[in-house]
Amino acid sequence: MDRVEAMLFTAITSEVGMLQDICTHILRSGGKRLRPLMLLLSAKFCGYQGTDHIPLACVLEYIHTATLLHDDVIDHAEVRRGTSSAHILWGNQATILAGDFFLSRAFALAVSAQNMKILEVIAHTSICLTEAETYQVSKTNDPLTTEEDYFFIVRNKTASLIAAASRIGAILGGASPEAEQALERYGLNVGIAFQIMDDVLDYASNEQELGKTICKDIQEGSITLPFIAALRACPPADREAMMALLQAPAYQQDDLARIARLVEEHGGTAYAREQAHAYVRAAIAELEVFPQTPQRQWLIDCARYVAERTF
Repeated sequence: MDRVEAMLFTAITSEVGMLQDICTHILRSGGKRLRPLMLLLSAKFCGYQGTDHIPLACVLEYIHTATLLHDDVIDHAEVRRGTSSAHILWGNQATILAGDFFLSRAFALAVSAQNMKILEVIAHTSICLTEAETYQVSKTNDPLTTEEDYFFIVRNKTASLIAAASRIGAILGGASPEAEQALERYGLNVGIAFQIMDDVLDYASNEQELGKTICKDIQEGSITLPFIAALRACPPADREAMMALLQAPAYQQDDLARIARLVEEHGGTAYAREQAHAYVRAAIAELEVFPQTPQRQWLIDCARYVAERTF
């Protein structure tokens, strides 16, 4: 991970000062680096001894970072990882172009591995990300958003990149087709659980701990699992109140606090947490076909962390 962290900065250099500043800003803001970690763990788990896992781990983090930059412009988000979002500091145009630059660097690094199968995985995942983001935009502020809609977005937006990370690690390690598919399913389930918990924490955490605005999803018109579950379970009076708050032209702090309270009171966060734990169990079950090794335990611990984290 130290080698990945160093390469993230050295491989993104640009002669254009503004571009360099934006890239450095978003990378220095940190992040969990879950996608690179999953690729490294999977590669080691499958016995990989080479060095291509380092640049390929950077590829996935660059793609993820590009989506963050673009998402913040789309969602008008003011805070990212506890600091001002790039578009607040440099404007929408420069931030979108910086996201494009991250994608360009990602594919340049990916090509250097000279593995067509891995390139196909990355290309397919990039398509999934774009389709999911567009579908999410089409569902903005839609009170009729279903659980099925939600999971389509989660699988293709967040989970697909984490699944790609674990699959690429398996490909590098020369795993059998069965092992490769099991690790891809493991990553997909971990990714779904990760996003569900992200959405739970949006209602149940605090801004300092989470590093972003609380109830950010609702403010951006994103209907997530805790809200969907609470809306389904609540009595008509509270349902009408939640629908009215959802369609308000602007949100006050009291409105956001009331939404969070209703989501909690009607079991929205509890239901979502249960779903996250179920996906973690499904991820761990995919590892049962592998021998018990320290590397397998690392993957199990990583999956469990996803459902237990508080930020």
